[in-house]
Amino acid sequence: INIDSANINASTFNFVWCDLKVLKGFEIETASFLGSLQYMIGALFYTLSQISDFWDWGTAWHACLIEWPLIVGGFLFFGAGICELVVNRVFTRWPTAYVWWAAVFNCYGGLTFWLSACPSVCPGDSATVVGASGTVAYLVAAILTLLMWRGEQFGGAMIPALNRAVEVPVTVRRDPKTGLMQIIPSSMVKKSEVEDALNPRLSWRGVVFLNVYVVIGAAQVIACCSCLHHRKDFWNDPERFRRILSVFLSSLVNIIIVHMVLVLNSATVTMPKRGDEPYRSLAIAMRLLSIIVLLNTLMTLEVQLDDY
Repeated sequence: INIDSANINASTFNFVWCDLKVLKGFEIETASFLGSLQYMIGALFYTLSQISDFWDWGTAWHACLIEWPLIVGGFLFFGAGICELVVNRVFTRWPTAYVWWAAVFNCYGGLTFWLSACPSVCPGDSATVVGASGTVAYLVAAILTLLMWRGEQFGGAMIPALNRAVEVPVTVRRDPKTGLMQIIPSSMVKKSEVEDALNPRLSWRGVVFLNVYVVIGAAQVIACCSCLHHRKDFWNDPERFRRILSVFLSSLVNIIIVHMVLVLNSATVTMPKRGDEPYRSLAIAMRLLSIIVLLNTLMTLEVQLDDY
């Protein structure tokens, strides 16, 4: 909703609404706006269900606060996936681009989330299997979207108009004498001359470690939530409660650190070059440490879930 804002650099943002006429001028379709709105509302329904599940409710309240929000949220996610299929012309184009597959996987993920929340469609353990397949689909779609971002297609599967901007035969070159940036037609520049302008881009190693950071953050969130199950131990078993509290605070700190690392990676996309010390050594040490943290996180999560 901030694409229409002309004062972004002046820190003037849209928080609730925007000028739809301006968005249409940028060739952003109605389906893109509706899909984004459905994702946001669906996420709110999922958040309501997950938070409400921390407490014990009667049958009627359990249905209203936990079961129905999952059904409505899943349906909205499925509707957003349909919007992605529409804006990316999935039904009329061959599957030759990342965005085509990302839209399909997102739509499938929304469908499975919706069906897995409907007891009449997926009863018992079948709901877990269907929901797990949807989670995998969303993971694959997220990786494909990350690869699109690596190729400077920042619109993802929902705003393909931003992806088409990279097809314009214009490039940016830095003048080696003055340091000024110049916008010139690509036909006037050799590939070797625009190599620096095309960077920075994520390397394949960068993509792998970015997924490592995401896995660490997600696992730590699950570990944090599992600790909340032991809140009653404050009165029943204080010593056990202190151990659980230690795990909770440690997981919370790791979540904050991982998000700080993700923000840092969004600003410094590539590994510092040789000679850029100590930044290169710190970046390498951070990647090595992330592997150790990942193993520790998985072991902590296993212990917490067994205890749960």
